[in-house]
Amino acid sequence: MIRAMRLVALLAVAAFAAPAIAQPYPSKPIRFVVPFPAGGDLDPIARGLGDHFQATWGQPYVVENRPGANAMIGTEFVARATPDGYTLLICSPGAMTINPNLYAKVPYTVGKDITPVSMVATAPMVLVVSRKIPATTYPEFVAHLRANPGKVSFASAGRGNVTHLVAELFMREAKLSAVHVPYKGAQAVIADLLGGHIEMYFNPLPSARGYVSQNVGKVSALAVTTRARSPLLPEVPTLDELGLKGFDVYSWYGLCAPGGTPKEIVNQLSAEVGRALKTGPLAERLRGFGTNPQASTPEQFAEDIRRETAQWARIIRDNDIKAE
Repeated sequence: MIRAMRLVALLAVAAFAAPAIAQPYPSKPIRFVVPFPAGGDLDPIARGLGDHFQATWGQPYVVENRPGANAMIGTEFVARATPDGYTLLICSPGAMTINPNLYAKVPYTVGKDITPVSMVATAPMVLVVSRKIPATTYPEFVAHLRANPGKVSFASAGRGNVTHLVAELFMREAKLSAVHVPYKGAQAVIADLLGGHIEMYFNPLPSARGYVSQNVGKVSALAVTTRARSPLLPEVPTLDELGLKGFDVYSWYGLCAPGGTPKEIVNQLSAEVGRALKTGPLAERLRGFGTNPQASTPEQFAEDIRRETAQWARIIRDNDIKAE
């Protein structure tokens, strides 16, 4: 009798627990962590994905900015979060492919603590040059640098920032020389570029396109770093066209999850990103922002990250770049 009662009790508990276990994902709000201050390039990505997921799945979302330590604070927060698909990271090169090469100690391991889900968008870098330089075309610019080795300065948004590494890669491929001037953030760079205090800057297109078009007497966009021209700057040639064959570098924005997130949830999220960029308004929003919508499988995204990590490792090592 006692055994029978215990069995009935166990079956009752299992019956109550089964619906909770079988609950489909997602069944509660999703949190998107952006590891930078509010108002930056990653916020529209987070809100665009959140809007699509909410419309598709009926679950609300929240965007949480956790800036600091070159994106490591927010990224570590996600790495330590419960791997259930309800805390996601809007990721970009700094946290994923640069920091592991730049710092002796990083509080997460990409691929182990952070799982790539999907690329969301890419953006060309734009070679922006001050009119202080007597050059309005790329050949004139190159001729000026070669005639003045080590006398022209290029800015970055910080030592080891993608704006720094792209410039170093360009210098190596073009066999040019210039002096690096690191700043603490992009806004200070842009102010000094427009003021004629700095000569050149590789700026991601989303932030470059506005001030370049509004300040034609102060700066010129001479080239983009992707193999294809940007529809937003169709008159600006690519570095590949201009002689640096195979040069194809871009900034990017992606979606990541905590390591250990179930494969079926990772695949569901990745597939939904793909649908969002094909069927909904998100793709047009991203194009208007200055990016190229581009989804990928988790495996493709992980391979992109591995390839880029190796590329920046070489640049950081060869130029002896140290974290600030």
